[in-house]
Amino acid sequence: MKGLLYKDFCNLRQVGKQSLIVLGVFTVWSIFVKNSQLFSMMIPIYCMMMLFTAMSYDEMACFDKYALTLPVTRKELVKAKYILLCLLFAAGILIGSLGGMVLRAFLGSQMSLPEEAISAAAVGFLYLLAFEVLLPLVFRYGAEKARLFLAAVFLVAFGLLYGGFTVVKMTGVQVSLQLVLGVLCTGIILVFAGFFISYGLSVKIIKNKEW
Repeated sequence: MKGLLYKDFCNLRQVGKQSLIVLGVFTVWSIFVKNSQLFSMMIPIYCMMMLFTAMSYDEMACFDKYALTLPVTRKELVKAKYILLCLLFAAGILIGSLGGMVLRAFLGSQMSLPEEAISAAAVGFLYLLAFEVLLPLVFRYGAEKARLFLAAVFLVAFGLLYGGFTVVKMTGVQVSLQLVLGVLCTGIILVFAGFFISYGLSVKIIKNKEW
């Protein structure tokens, strides 16, 4: 398991310079629009997108076929990718939160720090749930073909997010810290449930897959 994760991180080192450029672009963009939340919300998404990069490298090298000749089970191949997703999500939340705090101090914000942090985390969990939907598709169709579903899944995620804010505005419900916390807790429950459902589907797919 450690070897599989080490291999993925070695592959992701190849896009290290590109990632620094992306961080710089998001920083400049956030300063330009004077919105520190933009940085804290976009970085987790970008970090999780690296999962597609790692799986694309595996696909190009036909690694899964080679891995089956090693003392590695198909279930471990799936587990390694879900652990990688969790690590990338955690890194995205950490980098996004720290960068957002720095930009917040530089730009100022009308929202309180707890509200801003919880809102960013809620959006992050929503997109983590989207990636949980995508992973079984990646195992079924491959990283490149699964990118075709990427836009549709994120469109649904954006729709849910926008629809939620629209309903709140139309009903005149005041956006309080308690409401945001409630939404966040609900999201965490959905993410945990979705994680195990997604993992089970991916294991079933990979066990029946022929290379």
